[in-house]
Amino acid sequence: MQGVRTTRRARFAMLGAAALLFATGLTAGPVMTTPAHAAYGPCNTTVKRTDGLAVNNYYRVPARTGNGLSCYMQWQTGSANAVTALQQAILRCYSSTPAASRIRSSGGADDVYGDGTVSAVRWLQANRLGVSADGVYGPDTRAAMLWPDYWRDPSDGGVEFVACYNPPF
Repeated sequence: MQGVRTTRRARFAMLGAAALLFATGLTAGPVMTTPAHAAYGPCNTTVKRTDGLAVNNYYRVPARTGNGLSCYMQWQTGSANAVTALQQAILRCYSSTPAASRIRSSGGADDVYGDGTVSAVRWLQANRLGVSADGVYGPDTRAAMLWPDYWRDPSDGGVEFVACYNPPF
């Protein structure tokens, strides 16, 4: 009888320990440890998108080959051209904000998603965009941002900046 009670106590102790680990989130699995944005993959290119309203106008936006605009960038990720497109958008469309100052003070549009860009994106997220302020560029940040609208002259190929908009793409 003594052995049966000891076995029950051991089982209850094991179940209690397992419940405690589960409740405090100390279990590890790939679903629980992978950030949600990782499903998109890092931005590895840019695309020119139009808003469908003006002929010869376009926006240059970070993208992922085969995945369209659903991509992410965070510290030390993203291709040079994707990071530069983001940095130029911040410099152009948010020029008088601390976000643009952080880009300028860390080397300008330098192709690197470093500390200055993380800080700039985090500031924009918290103060202008109304999305989670984690410093990670992803679909929510893209959708909330203003992007420079450029016009390409069909006669000579010259490009001019028009204004900053939040296009529906």
